[in-house]
Amino acid sequence: MKSYWIWNYGDYEIFHSNRVNARRQEFGVDYPTFWKYYDVDRNVRFYTEIETETDGNIKLFLNGKGYILVDGQRYATEKVILLQKGKHTLQISVVNLTGLPAAYIESDVCSTNENWYTFENGVKRKVGWEAHYDGPETNPEVFPFAYEKKCPVSIKKQDEGILYEFEKEIFGFLHINGVKEYENIHVSYGESLEEALDVENSILFEDVSGENSYKLRQRAFRYIYLTGTENPNVYAELEYLPIEYNGSFRCDDEDVNKIWDMCAYTLHLNMREVLTEAIKRDRWLWGGDAYQAFKFNNYLFFDKEIVRRSTIALRGKEPFDEHINTITDYSLYWVIGLYEYYITYGDIEFIKNIYDKAVSLMEFCETREDEKGFIVQKNNDWIFIDWSEIDKDGAVCAEQMLYIAANQTMVELSKLVGANPAVYEKKSNKLIELTNKFFWKEEKGAYIDCYESGKNHISRHANIFAILYEIASEDQKTKIIENVLENDEITKITTPYFEGFELDVMGKIGRFDYIENMIKTYWKGMLDLGATTVWEEYNPSLIGTQHYEMYGNKYGKSLCHAWGASPIYLLGKYYLGVKPTSSGYETFEVKPYLGGFKFIDGVVPIKDGSVSVKMSKDKLSVIATRSGGKLVWEDKSYELEANKEFNLNI
Repeated sequence: MKSYWIWNYGDYEIFHSNRVNARRQEFGVDYPTFWKYYDVDRNVRFYTEIETETDGNIKLFLNGKGYILVDGQRYATEKVILLQKGKHTLQISVVNLTGLPAAYIESDVCSTNENWYTFENGVKRKVGWEAHYDGPETNPEVFPFAYEKKCPVSIKKQDEGILYEFEKEIFGFLHINGVKEYENIHVSYGESLEEALDVENSILFEDVSGENSYKLRQRAFRYIYLTGTENPNVYAELEYLPIEYNGSFRCDDEDVNKIWDMCAYTLHLNMREVLTEAIKRDRWLWGGDAYQAFKFNNYLFFDKEIVRRSTIALRGKEPFDEHINTITDYSLYWVIGLYEYYITYGDIEFIKNIYDKAVSLMEFCETREDEKGFIVQKNNDWIFIDWSEIDKDGAVCAEQMLYIAANQTMVELSKLVGANPAVYEKKSNKLIELTNKFFWKEEKGAYIDCYESGKNHISRHANIFAILYEIASEDQKTKIIENVLENDEITKITTPYFEGFELDVMGKIGRFDYIENMIKTYWKGMLDLGATTVWEEYNPSLIGTQHYEMYGNKYGKSLCHAWGASPIYLLGKYYLGVKPTSSGYETFEVKPYLGGFKFIDGVVPIKDGSVSVKMSKDKLSVIATRSGGKLVWEDKSYELEANKEFNLNI
């Protein structure tokens, strides 16, 4: 019978994300995350009841120490146990004080699989498991990455050292061979050429000596500068998640094709144990970054598992007494993202498993309310929203928009699991009323950032959320579009992160010209500066190494930031025009838009299939590999048959 390693639900995700969050290093100093770490359960008991049709043997393997009870009788690990035909009650106890407690049974009559369960705070849960841990020799503490050798495309003598350039940025291990033991070698890493050569200011470096060869720790780099050695053999070992590129996009504009590729590669490099926000600097799991990247993943990889792993890891365990990453907005994104996950993947079992954690998160948010009921910053909370000019003096409007959206999400989640949504309906309705009363300024036709400061400052953020999450009325939407979104006097967005939100809204209101222009200018600006991956922030007014400065460091800016890969999502959703209209793509819509392109040709992955779209100025072709699809063109709609090409002259 097929067996898998099993563990307490959620512990695998927490274990691996903790490892991710503890690996950061800057200027030779280890730099773990500053937020709360949730630990795995160290002492775990697994339960099941089975009925065997024949006699058979079982053998228990543990990642840790412990035993198995078979009908109340205790047996040691790796001992062959005879299991006679009939009904049996099994219990496995395992303790691991430093690693991931897990169990595996080798047998022809019994297996460890999803039918086992544990208890967490009195709540019965099915165990966690992953398909690739399917033998006693596999170790659930070892994440299943793939590896590929990468050789430099250029090697140059530079001053006192040697400069190595790789084709594009990579994440992995640097190998140095053929050196002398007495050599003191300094390794300077750079996402940019300037960073690698600036030995005094490079954020990532390594000093090694005493060996003939080295395999250095995981780093992100495109350039390597070595001093202290003369003629070594240098190559990189790329580490990556082996995952299929299920989505694609091509058009007549080669720059847009390059931008799509750049975004896809950026996202892939950050798809790891969990979805990290950057591979050079933080290398951490951030909730806001992940929330955006989940959407991009849905139009490129459609990898449900990394979304699930990241969601579980972000939430952690009970008690929930600190915002995710300490950031209020990131806790709210976590809740909002649950329903978006359900609509995309149709995974109701996951929603049932995680619902109680959504409830306790929202209960914690209530402790962060002011006397009016607005969610505000308290103690060590951080109201982030974006790196932008936002008035944050008191209750912040953008945060209330997210709080409303989170409560509205809880209404839908409650209905899905059979819980009473009334408390969340009441809360969201009251918040909408209060937000309009205190933040909406009719004379400005917009929401202000804060009412307590008296500044009446307007930024794009709250107004974007008001439309994105359908909080604003139709009249308010019209005014926001005119007075904010189309008003150049309102401060522009400078991060690809929040530009993704803005462009999503522009797609929602049919301003595809704006999307197209931003892709061809904002993202192309990075491309023109030699980028092979998307940057954390881009300001076209900067020059030279100013582009790399951030957080008070000369090279503090991440040049491979997952939150900036939104063109994947935008081109898939609004140009190829594919989106679900019910959970798990049971029904879906294909509404293509050519825009300023002469042709578009792409694939959008969906649950249990894909949708291919080809479009030119006079012809449209669509193939969906599953049923439930509807092509919408002008004022007509057409049913799409599975695996049958639909052609339309336009």
